Amino acid sequence: MQTATDSVLDTGLRFGPAGSTGDPRESGPLRRTSLRQEIADVLSDDLVTGRLPAGTSLTVNETAQRFGVSATPVREALIQLAAHGLLQGGHHRGFQVCRFTWTDFAEIVESRRLLGVPLIGRVARTAPDEAMASLRTLGDRLDAARWNGDVSDVALLDRRYFGELGRWSGNGRLADVLAVLRVQSWMFIVPHLRDAPPTTSGWGRYRELADRVARRDAEGSMALMRDYTAAGRRIAQQFAGAG
Repeated sequence: MQTATDSVLDTGLRFGPAGSTGDPRESGPLRRTSLRQEIADVLSDDLVTGRLPAGTSLTVNETAQRFGVSATPVREALIQLAAHGLLQGGHHRGFQVCRFTWTDFAEIVESRRLLGVPLIGRVARTAPDEAMASLRTLGDRLDAARWNGDVSDVALLDRRYFGELGRWSGNGRLADVLAVLRVQSWMFIVPHLRDAPPTTSGWGRYRELADRVARRDAEGSMALMRDYTAAGRRIAQQFAGAG
């Protein structure tokens, strides 16, 4: 039976507190609150990659069995995801994965631009030097990625990359809002990208953004963030046939 911790370790895409190596095994026994968050994070990864497609039903008991934990942290995690607009329903009648329309996606992209552009400018001005090496490594991996009919790795790396940037923003609430919007945008676009040609690549300027942040180039970083959100919309228009 897969546990929440097993799934976290398998992905290799979790982060610990600022200053840690990111290995969840360093944090000691999980408190209930952190277990709830770990379950929510694993389920968010499943939403981002399409392993939980739109319309999928989730119950507290079945999800608790999957992770090998009690119902309480699972119920809390599902309620949290519902509050973030990723699930709908309630624990008495079960939850369903939300389905987003093109109109929803267009609003998500606009929100990410309005919130994310000024935030990346702040990150460029304030992020510590020690954050740059991991950002550059992630940027190189993302720029080299090809979808080949499965964008799961790209989606998870993109989530990790911008999660790192948000972590150094100095505004946890705003970073959390952007993290939810990022999940929602991937939930919309991933099903459409499965039919993309094998050589199709994504944005391709992640390393450039990391370099501009490292150089404290706030204006250049904000310009690239605008380009990123515009590129996401263009890719969705190309493969979703909308807009």
